[in-house]
Amino acid sequence: MRLWAGMTIAVAAVGCWFGMAGTAAASVCADARAADGATAQICITSPASGTTVSGGVTVTGTAVWHKVRPSDVAGCAGQRLTPSGCITWTVNGVYQLTHLYKTPGTSSYRWVWHSQAWTNGPKTLTASIALNNAPHSASIHLNVANPPGTHLGSPNTGLLPIFSQATPFVIAATGDGAAGSTYANAVAAMVEGWHPNMFMYLGDVYQRGSKDEFMDFYDPTFGPLRKITVATVGNHEYKIYSTAAPYFWYWNYPDSKPTRPGGGGQYYSFNAGDWHIISLDANIAMDPMSPQGVWLHNDLATHPNSLYSCTLAFWHQERFSDISLRLPSTSALWVQLFNANADLIVNAHAHAYERWRPLNAAGQVDLTRGITQLVAGTGGNVLSQNWQTNDSRSAFRDHSNWGAIKLALYPGHATYQFIASGSKDGTANGLKDQGTVNCH
Repeated sequence: MRLWAGMTIAVAAVGCWFGMAGTAAASVCADARAADGATAQICITSPASGTTVSGGVTVTGTAVWHKVRPSDVAGCAGQRLTPSGCITWTVNGVYQLTHLYKTPGTSSYRWVWHSQAWTNGPKTLTASIALNNAPHSASIHLNVANPPGTHLGSPNTGLLPIFSQATPFVIAATGDGAAGSTYANAVAAMVEGWHPNMFMYLGDVYQRGSKDEFMDFYDPTFGPLRKITVATVGNHEYKIYSTAAPYFWYWNYPDSKPTRPGGGGQYYSFNAGDWHIISLDANIAMDPMSPQGVWLHNDLATHPNSLYSCTLAFWHQERFSDISLRLPSTSALWVQLFNANADLIVNAHAHAYERWRPLNAAGQVDLTRGITQLVAGTGGNVLSQNWQTNDSRSAFRDHSNWGAIKLALYPGHATYQFIASGSKDGTANGLKDQGTVNCH
């Protein structure tokens, strides 16, 4: 069938049986061939079609592409591309998870489907890939049979950690990491080795922030840091969920300001290390008259410099970036924070590390009252390939290393370091940038 100009693709589904004597397992595959001779095959290798399942179900699959031309594209239609290609999984047509990376040490993709999130009965599990952006898929049929009353509960209490006022108070911060990659595992291991007082996850659980992606990609990697974690929501969590519902399910937060003492929320604040710290959501209305804007005004008014001489805010999308992912509309947050003498903003979104000179509400360099912006979207997904601009206000930038920011908070100032856990160009890991931010 003709799918796009100049390209024809043929798809065939086949069932292959393999196994040792006395055992059998089914592999359901689909093949594609493009007009230029490029081919692809996708297989679901487990569970076998027709299986009755309950609870967490281990699912495995393989995807292989044979390119003919450099321009041939291997991946998943509408999803971020990675060097190994990817598989998108659905159940009854409902998105579940996208594998951007193969399971380490194997040629397959492995995940746990949480069937307890579904009602009992027959379900169709489908794995999809794309060859030159033309999708094709393989499917199996399963029967869900969980005990009555079974459901998938949130692994979190919804309460923020209780932090000491240690000096220095050490924060590890990174984002764009929960992608099921070995790079993310290395970042998490490095951060755990610091024994920080706080882990600040700066958003994006790939590819679409589903419950299964939180449970399969975020939880095994950064979940061990749960007892010291404060989080903010990324734009990927809003890609197909208009309210980012799985994010609020995972953290057990309300999609509003906090609704109980000590609880998190869509935006919230707390005190640690003699600093006032604020988490915000750049995916919703940010203007002063919005619910978030009104809450931020009140929060800053009740935490003035007379009580906390230093203020840090964090959210996902940065206002300034030498990569085109910048989000200028976050100036609505900057204005309020600048007027309240905030000192430091930490973001992610761009898959790089970048430090900006102190800037005022208008984005002008202001060494006296300006806010320092640090960006670390280096938590484990594919790194940005190119800088789109070379802004003179950018003080340091690095898109060759995965890693995290290490902040040490003191009364009156903070020190920062960007430390690499892995590199795409083979350079040495370790300290890449460091300095001090003095509070206003």
